[in-house]
Amino acid sequence: MKTYFAALSLTLVAASLLADVISSQGQEPVLPGLLPYPTPSPGRVGQPCGSYRKCQNGLCCLLTHNRNDARATCQPKPGPGQPCSDEQVKGGTYSLHCPCLRGSCPNRGRMPNRPCFLLLVEINEVQL
Repeated sequence: MKTYFAALSLTLVAASLLADVISSQGQEPVLPGLLPYPTPSPGRVGQPCGSYRKCQNGLCCLLTHNRNDARATCQPKPGPGQPCSDEQVKGGTYSLHCPCLRGSCPNRGRMPNRPCFLLLVEINEVQL
């Protein structure tokens, strides 16, 4: 009986040590205030973007589809009357169109090519 409990105890100790080693594989400690790489400058039109790199003001991160792959690049936000979308894929990346530069994108379900529009208050601000 003592041998059984000793074997069971050693098995539990070995399993907990193995679980501890496996759980830390591939992870690096993150120290507050210290960045491993410098933060990249915001992307310009046509440059790659994503959660690792944001776009400059007036641009959004839009998925562009090539023949064999899809990648995200910085594209201009549309103005009034141009197609828009508020639907993000992941982490600030948009799939069909960018959100409006100014104004609102009407929420009509999943209709593509919705145009940006300015509210009356926003039109008065633009004219001032």
